[in-house]
Amino acid sequence: MKLKIIFLKKKNIYYTMLAIIILILLTILLYTKKSTTTFSTITDNKTIKADLTGDGVEDILYINTNNDKYFVQVNTKNTSLYLKPNIKLNSIGTYSPFWPMKVTLLDVNRDKVPEIFIQSQEKGTSIQHVFVWNNNDFKNVFSSSNNIIGFMDCKNNKTPKIISENISNAKISQSNYVLINNDLHNFNFNFKDTFLGNDTILSFIKYVQDFPYSEPYKPSNIFFPGISGSDLSILGKLAGNNSAYAFQDGLFMDTKWNMDGDVTEVKWILNFKTTSNNDSSIVKTCKINLSLKATLKNDGINYYKIYAISTETN
Repeated sequence: MKLKIIFLKKKNIYYTMLAIIILILLTILLYTKKSTTTFSTITDNKTIKADLTGDGVEDILYINTNNDKYFVQVNTKNTSLYLKPNIKLNSIGTYSPFWPMKVTLLDVNRDKVPEIFIQSQEKGTSIQHVFVWNNNDFKNVFSSSNNIIGFMDCKNNKTPKIISENISNAKISQSNYVLINNDLHNFNFNFKDTFLGNDTILSFIKYVQDFPYSEPYKPSNIFFPGISGSDLSILGKLAGNNSAYAFQDGLFMDTKWNMDGDVTEVKWILNFKTTSNNDSSIVKTCKINLSLKATLKNDGINYYKIYAISTETN
């Protein structure tokens, strides 16, 4: 009888452990699915499904054009809504075959409803918009003519931050925001030039825009030690295309942190217009994806260097 009782206890323990394992696997699966849908970027002629209103039902967001003017529409279960820009910058953007609109969905205030970030161009100038769901409509809470938008601390234990930057004359100007009660609030912080790789990105953009003449003089201080030769060869191929590269806009987001919540890795996406030096009618877009990793120097500052590169050309 005692042996039977012991057998039953072991059996119960086995089933309990099995149930716990299944529960952990389901939790990981659900978390992974949620993570992949909270940071998505789409471009022209694409749609994305996501719950943009917080009612638990997927909505459909898509980009449309009329007379080369962009329109962004969201179809909910009850109605169709256009994203209307404010009077300050009264345009969502103008269509260009070599400067497509980018729409990014990301939950930056952790209310389980993603905000909508738009990057496009108007008369050759980059524009940005941020929309939030508020009072049964999408509210335009931010507009600017900056050409880089970034996200920081959205997936760690710190307060999420939105960074709007502008690259001009080989310099980066920066504004910082947090989203509170469906409004963006600016906060002043004296970030260093090395902030999430700003210095590296400035050097990289100059290097690419000077192709093909800059290829023999590749700046060594922007790459992480041990970066693979195959990654570096991608840049050689771009330089070998005999095209002129002009930076248009970009996006960045931190992707890894240490135990203190400090950023250790960050992803940058840079978009360039490419024009053939042999035939100026051949114009394309080139997206360069960069992964940067932090290296802590003796001065106590994290310097972010490129350790992975990939490209997409249309």
